[in-house]
Amino acid sequence: MNTASELYQFTKKYGINYNTNEDKGVLLFDRFLQAFPKTNFTFSFIGFHKYESLKKQEGLTAYGLSGNTLYALSKQKAYRYNLYQCQEISGKKKLNGIRLTLVFKTETIKINLGFADGNLVLAALKQASQKK
Repeated sequence: MNTASELYQFTKKYGINYNTNEDKGVLLFDRFLQAFPKTNFTFSFIGFHKYESLKKQEGLTAYGLSGNTLYALSKQKAYRYNLYQCQEISGKKKLNGIRLTLVFKTETIKINLGFADGNLVLAALKQASQKK
């Protein structure tokens, strides 16, 4: 997938778009593709990056997987994470949705997925983190 519309439609099809409407979702992925040009993504989802609480997070974030790299574009900045270097990937159901945790040597990343299919996103991240 390499267009904003394709990336959004993928998230909508699997319900991993944080209930984002099409206009907002396509706009979000359009900015995402500008930050990561010439990258073909195999998986995409929408969530909240570095989520600690409602007041401490980086806003609605577009995510995409390509190979073993997780790409993220929040309102604050763009990120690339090499999932080979991820020591642990886990998910936990909370009262207000699913929270993913990615543990790296230097930092721990928390992602709020809302009420999305956390198992689907978790499986994709774990598969991307496996060394081939």
